[in-house]
Order: sequence, then C-alpha cells, then structure tokens
Amino acid sequence: MKRNILLLFILFIGFGLKGQPIRKCAINYFDSIEVARNPEILKARAELESFTQDFIKSKYQSTDTLIIPVVFHVLHQYGSERISIEKIQRGINQMNIDYRAENTELNSVVNDFIPIIGNPTIEFRLAKLTPDGTCTSGVVYYDTELTYYASNSLKYTINNWDPQSYLNIWTVSSIEGNAAAWSHYPGIDPALDGVVSIYTYVSSGHVLSHEVGHYLNLAHPWGSTNEPGLESNCDIDDNVEDTPNTIGVDQHCNLGMVSCGFLTNVQNFMDYSTCEAMFTQGQVDRMRAALNSGISGRKYLWTPENLRQTGTSNDYIHPGCPPIADIESDIYPICPGTAYQFTDFSSGDEITERSWTFEGGEPSTSTVSSPEITYYQPGLYPVSLSVGNGLGSNTITRENLIFVPDTLAGIIAPAVIDMEEADFPTYANDLFKRWEFEVAGNAHWEKFSNVNTSLRIKNQSNELGTINSVITSNIDFNPVANPDYIYFDMAYAQKNIESMDELKVFVSPDCGKKWIVKYIKSGKSLVTNGGAYITNTFEPSASQWRTEKIDIKNYKNKNHLRIKFQIKSNGGNCLYIDNVTIGGEPLVGIEDNNRGNLSVYPNPMKNNLTINFTMQKSGQTTVKLCNIYGCEIYSQQFEVIAGSNIKELTFDQPLINRGVYFLRVVNNEMQITKRLVINN
Repeated sequence: MKRNILLLFILFIGFGLKGQPIRKCAINYFDSIEVARNPEILKARAELESFTQDFIKSKYQSTDTLIIPVVFHVLHQYGSERISIEKIQRGINQMNIDYRAENTELNSVVNDFIPIIGNPTIEFRLAKLTPDGTCTSGVVYYDTELTYYASNSLKYTINNWDPQSYLNIWTVSSIEGNAAAWSHYPGIDPALDGVVSIYTYVSSGHVLSHEVGHYLNLAHPWGSTNEPGLESNCDIDDNVEDTPNTIGVDQHCNLGMVSCGFLTNVQNFMDYSTCEAMFTQGQVDRMRAALNSGISGRKYLWTPENLRQTGTSNDYIHPGCPPIADIESDIYPICPGTAYQFTDFSSGDEITERSWTFEGGEPSTSTVSSPEITYYQPGLYPVSLSVGNGLGSNTITRENLIFVPDTLAGIIAPAVIDMEEADFPTYANDLFKRWEFEVAGNAHWEKFSNVNTSLRIKNQSNELGTINSVITSNIDFNPVANPDYIYFDMAYAQKNIESMDELKVFVSPDCGKKWIVKYIKSGKSLVTNGGAYITNTFEPSASQWRTEKIDIKNYKNKNHLRIKFQIKSNGGNCLYIDNVTIGGEPLVGIEDNNRGNLSVYPNPMKNNLTINFTMQKSGQTTVKLCNIYGCEIYSQQFEVIAGSNIKELTFDQPLINRGVYFLRVVNNEMQITKRLVINN
C-alpha cells in the first residue's frame, strides 16, 4: 500500500492505551521488550553509567568536532515513503545544525536556560564507502512490506551495517503503535542498534535529533518512560544535573510552565514540546561520554581510521558511484489505448546513459527520464531500465509491472458473483478475472466458507485506521443495457459501543486509474445483526445479512467498470461481502464473442478492414465502431443474406485515432462485439 503524509505533531493511539495522546518517540516500548528478553543489557548500561559519571567528573572539555558516519536504509513499496537522497541530506543538515548549536530556535530560548545551552559539536555525514569498501551514496533502498507497521523485527531482514562503524537509520512508512520514531540506548543487541523513523520526519522538525539523543544515552527529561504529564514523573530523574525535574511536556509550548517546583525546560530537544530548541551542557556531557565508551562501540565511530574506511574523513575525495537502476512500481492498471508516464527512480551519481524497454508498449524503447508509453493490447507486461555513467552501469527489470485489463473480459454482465467458484478470487488460469487486493495490517480480505462462501476481514485483528481493499475484475456491460444499480450483500457486528469500522465502495470507469466513492457507512449504520455487541469472532446467520446497492446511473455511457470495497478498521468485528450482483436487461438475442461467428482482418488494422459474419436471416444489419468509453464514432447499414457475409470497411483516418475500439454487428435478432486495435 502507498499512502499518507503525517504531520509533525498529531494525535494518535498510544501503545496499548486507547485514546492516549501521541508519543512521537517509542523508545520505552521497544527498549523495554528487549531488556525483558536480555537482562545483560542492564549490566552493560550500568557499566556505561559508571563510566559516564567518571567522565563528567574528569571535567573532560574537548570541543573537537566528532564526525559520525551515517547510512540510511529506506524501506518502501514505491510510494511517497521512498524518500529521496535530497530529502535525506536535508535531514542530515538539520541534525548538524542542531548538534552544532546553530539552529535559529536558540534565539528564542527562555532567559533562565540561556546560560546552560550546550553545544555537542557533533557532525553527521552520509557514508561514501560500504563495509566492504565499495562506493555508496550512504542511502540504500529496499522494496519490502516491512515498511508498514515497523518493529524491531525488520532489522533481522534489513540488516544494519556494522554499528561500531556507522549510525544506522531505517526509514519506514508506519510504525507499530503509530509512533513517529524510536531508537535504543547503548548496550542493546548490535543487530538492533540504530534509529527507526517514519519517512515524513526525516527532512522536517527535530525528530532525528531527538532519537539520536537516545542513541547517545539521553533519556527524556522526566526519565525513561513514554508518559509525560504525570505528577509521579517528579520522582524520576534523567541523570542530567542541569535539566530540572519535570512531569514532562505533552504536545504544547508553555514557556512559563512550572512542574515539580521548577521552571520546565520546555524547549529541550528531548521533551515532547512543539518548540524544541536546545540541549543542555549536562546532556552534552552525557553524549560525549557515550561517544568515548566501549559500550556498543560508540568510541570507534569517530576515529580517524573509521572515517577513512567509511569515506567520511575530511581528506576523502569521493570519486563518484555508478548509478543504481530503479523504476517506480506503484503503477495503476491502465485501459487499452491509454498512455502511462513512467518515472526513473534510479539513485547514485549523475546518469549519462539511459535506456528503457517496454514490452507491449508503444514506443517500445526510450532514452528520456520520464517516457510516456501507450499500451494497446490487454496483458501483463515487464519494464526494463538500464542506466550508466563513466563509472559503470546497472540494469533492472520489473516483471508484471504494467497490467492492461481486457474490457471485454472479467465479469460479463448480467452476473451474480457468489464467490463459490473454487478458484475465486485468484483465478490462476485467467488473468483478466482476477480480483486485486490492497493489504495492510495483520488481517486482510480473505475467502471464508461456512454455510456459504464470502469475503471476510477480521477487523478486530487490525490496529485503528488500517485500510484494506478488494477490487473486482473488469465488469463488461456490452451484453446488457447498463443498470442503475449494482447490489451486494454484507454482514457486520460491532464489538462494543466504540466500534466505528468504515466501509467505502468505489467505482472506476477507467480500469482503476481513478476511483469515485459511491457508498459510505460506518459504526452502527453498518450493523446487520440487530445491534448486539459481539466480543468474539462474529459469524453471521442467514438472517444477519443485508443487501446494499451502489448507484451507477452516471455511467450509462460506460461499457466497463470496476468496483473497490474498502474497509478501515476502527475497533470493530468481522465484516463480510457476498453476492455482488450486476444486472441490466440483456440486449435482444445477443451472442458472445466465441459464438457470434464474427471475424475481422487485419487486427490490428490501419485503414481498411474486412469483416466476416454469419446471420440467421436476411435483412438490414448495422455495423458500428465504438471507442472504449462506449461512444459511437462510425456506423454503416448493410443488407445481408442468411448465412455468411463479407463486407469491406474503409475508415477516415483523420477522424479515427490510434487505439482500442469495439466493432459491433447489430440487427433485430442479435449483437456481436469484437475488440479492434487501430494503428495509424
């Protein structure tokens, strides 16, 4: 799934605490899990704390700039979460401003705290050499579903680079529990060492500066919890001498706030305020201590040897890297005869050579960065891209990237999809009948059989706001006079009074490029079981179903549609869909393409066409040419005989553009339709 821009400070549901305010940082949640698994972590941290106190007492006051090599692991599925190197560099630049005390917000720091503003004098640089010494931009992209609802488990698949040589930062689309980011204190399992952040926070605000503070052994000013605002926080300390005890700031900026008997350092980077501006000198001492300790190997990060090995030393001359080819993959289906503009997602240094290959497309090759390609024939097609510069080249092929539905296949109206077919909904042997699924969370739409077979989603297994969709195959209305409504059966029960699952139904007249909402119901209005709350898994009886309808009167001139059923989970129970019914009055005596004895030659054609068709009776027959939207652009009447008829057609090319059309032979007893491709 490809979705969602998050604002820097918003409200969300906290970890296991429904209705609690947002916590932009999830260190306590993830770190406590690991400490419970491995008590040795606490021993390492006790050792680090002893070292830290000795370090501070030694009054070591070096102001040398410590350089830390950084690598970003970008987890994505080709949506906006595939953050650019330029945005990542902006994030690095902001961290450097914050960690050199050059941020403009310092000009507004409350007078009481100006004397204790600290300057960490730390600089972060994107690595230019990988652990094996090859060239890198310091940013690595991974196409993976792990970008959604991220947890520490992602790090065992997307491995970090040696954490004693690099600060590892993973960026994702969303995080388990809806947090913005998290890190770990030193002493953690090396495989988990680093920062995870939702991509939207990388190039805006100070979230990365906050998380790197944890990485360098800083707690929140009220201590190592995720609960600011509690009076009991006055009894917890962050082990920093010059940060006043506080209950913590919870998404506000009250510069005169007093808690625990002290003026609160609301503008501290490690609090949850909306006006962060500073570290204190005591916090700087702790961070510098962490960078001089052997715990988690932080002291090795900034050594001259490591800076040379990671390509981040001042004297390193970057020779440039060969580009890495990549193609956008969040591509919607397109109707036959429709153009799609592709995007080159390649990364690395400047590209001087580029070559695209589009099987089934026209043109079939290109050398521009964003080519526009038209596909005339239904099918599933790969796309290849090769890029290069004077330093090397790279090629990628994305199989099955472009799907062009057959608008005369799929669901042929009139029809009732009762979901009882054994190969529903995947139809392994029929590409154009397959239903599509957009999935997120723990539970997805699935085929479910009890007394009847239906589609079901177990919303109670998904976090709030999780969206899942199921999309029908193409619906061909050629055999019928378009109906006013499409009907479907549904069943749903609430788990409790707060259950507010939302069902939306969309239609698409252009094979899935855009979707128009035609139905919305949520919470109580969805209920079909009489209103009783069901705390266990709801399985409807025969009487606990309701028939709903979708108004499609606005699409009378369309000969094909698709339908999307989208559910947003919000604390409810199972929802079921069954018996999608597409009606319409059948056209008189209609024959389908396989039984209508209509052939056309050549196909594709340019300007002349020969048609051969068989009629039961003599009489007048009309030949029509319609575009993919059902609009008639050519019509001619013939006197035909019973039996075989051959007719020559000549088209006025300036009036008929290249593309996919439907040729229809119509009289009082039948209508036969064939798809026709015109190449002029």
